[in-house]
Amino acid sequence: MPPRSLVLLAASLCAGGFAALVYFYDSDLVVLREHLNHPFALGVLACLLMALAAVGLRWMWLRVVVIVLAGLGASVALFGGWVALMFSSAEEVGFVDGPDPYRIRLQQSMAGLGPDAVMWLSVRRDGGLLSREWDLGCFNDDDSDDAFDSVKWTGPSSVEIRVADGRTFPVALDPASGRPQTTAALNC
Repeated sequence: MPPRSLVLLAASLCAGGFAALVYFYDSDLVVLREHLNHPFALGVLACLLMALAAVGLRWMWLRVVVIVLAGLGASVALFGGWVALMFSSAEEVGFVDGPDPYRIRLQQSMAGLGPDAVMWLSVRRDGGLLSREWDLGCFNDDDSDDAFDSVKWTGPSSVEIRVADGRTFPVALDPASGRPQTTAALNC
């Protein structure tokens, strides 16, 4: 096997390993969560690199088998990415500023195929490349009383989330890290 094929094989294994890591491990670093959290695209890249590595194989039958399998793998990854994008895309609604360096991020997405909307809340601690974000709550409006209404800071390390019927969900944050000690969820 030529050195070029070995390098491409190693790159393919690295891309596939990184795709699996991103798919199964949810990082709280904003850089990883927003910019590198594309496991299906990384899977397609791994398959394409594997097909390119197979071009240098000596046996024609093995070359064809690896290229066909890599093409099937890339097709499955593209289809899986398309399905995931259709059912899990969230639209950013805004931010609620808190005590420096914290703020709450609000995102909304559709709940499956129905008309229900889901509001996702997360708390972010800004720190440049080391900014972190943690889940704070999730509220599904399939029952109108459970729909998200508002969120406000009640102290330097505490948040209060209110739903449509007036119920409140107090959430305390760890004063050292900013990570929520509990989360709130209705019908999620």
